[in-house]
Amino acid sequence: MRESEKQIAKLALLGESIGLFGQAITTLAAYLALVDEEIEDDKFIKMQRQIDDLLSEMRQKK
Repeated sequence: MRESEKQIAKLALLGESIGLFGQAITTLAAYLALVDEEIEDDKFIKMQRQIDDLLSEMRQKK
């Protein structure tokens, strides 16, 4: 194998490695977004329950 072919192969390997690293970061970002959304949904559900409880208490006091 000639020297130029070795350099091309090394560059191709480097490019693939960078691409794979980029895909891993993208996957991690998507996972974190989903986890964050689930946390927000849980917070919303808890707040809705608190509002419902407060409304129920207000109705009872009337």
